[in-house]
Amino acid sequence: MQNLSVNVIGAGITGAMIAYKLVRQGFKVTLFDANHCVGGDVSRTSFGWIGHIANDPIKHPDLFPLLTDGMQRYKALNAEFDGTLFDAEGGAIVWRATPEETQQVIDRQQQTGTQTRAMSKQELQQHLPALANPPELAAHSTQDVSWYPPKVIGKLVNAFERLGGKVVLNSAVSGLDASDHHCKGIMMGEELQASDFTVLASGGRNGALIAPFEPEHDLYTSPSTYIEVSAEVPDFRPILQTPDVEMRSLGTGNFALAENPPKTDDPAELEHIGETMVQAIRDTFVNAGRVELLSIQVGQRPATRSSEPLARPINGFTNAFVAGSHPGVILAPLIAERICNQIREQALSTPAL
Repeated sequence: MQNLSVNVIGAGITGAMIAYKLVRQGFKVTLFDANHCVGGDVSRTSFGWIGHIANDPIKHPDLFPLLTDGMQRYKALNAEFDGTLFDAEGGAIVWRATPEETQQVIDRQQQTGTQTRAMSKQELQQHLPALANPPELAAHSTQDVSWYPPKVIGKLVNAFERLGGKVVLNSAVSGLDASDHHCKGIMMGEELQASDFTVLASGGRNGALIAPFEPEHDLYTSPSTYIEVSAEVPDFRPILQTPDVEMRSLGTGNFALAENPPKTDDPAELEHIGETMVQAIRDTFVNAGRVELLSIQVGQRPATRSSEPLARPINGFTNAFVAGSHPGVILAPLIAERICNQIREQALSTPAL
């Protein structure tokens, strides 16, 4: 595959994963991104939770097996990096508004075979002694992990470059150069960047790039709010999801939070969300002290109306593909494998290449 070239558009977690796996298979890969650094727009505002406990296997029967599969794929990838890609410890602690609802979470998780267990109030206080009002019952998963996506992406891209991959930043793709359902490459203004294969993994921009070839595509964007705060709260290892707050420690007194997006574009609404989350932290922990909002951003996650991850050829093409779904972070290894397999099959079955 060494003489076959692939342009991967988007250096978020999905694009970085695809580029890394392709270069390991012997393709000549160039990874493009419109930003000045790798990490992507959507990935940078991702909470970075690799897990299953926050999702209901009854409500999401198609998604749930993909989540548990994604966790195993990440563990295998981390082993490939000798455990340096991310910290595989931590787990997640979740509780709902009532003990009965929390028990339902535990029961449904255990019915699917996950290692989810009940945690009593006493045990929870031992894990998180700073909690102001610990519940009588919590659900605990030791398998869930969290990590900071830009850092993991950076390590993937560094490995990609060591294997001979090329990264081109500050380069926005304006479209595809294609005719008769064959993609010659990507356009950057008036300049063609030719390649044998093209993969669009550019998050919310995927829809605009494939629209000339798939006017009726089912891609759209789903907003999410990512918040970082500093707080005088002892650092803790598990991801914490309560009825009021979803947060994890970033270390050194900083914490990441995920929240529903604002319903309007009014900056005052986003500001109110930030204030509400700051107060939620004060209410959740004893003597939280000073809690300061460091940043609040709304990311536009790529999504499709299908329950299947997006990893397929653009309509009618054999050498141009579109990739990326929500939840994109946890599904990235699966998406990358599917894209790489399709490219490899096309490379092996097309003598002209």
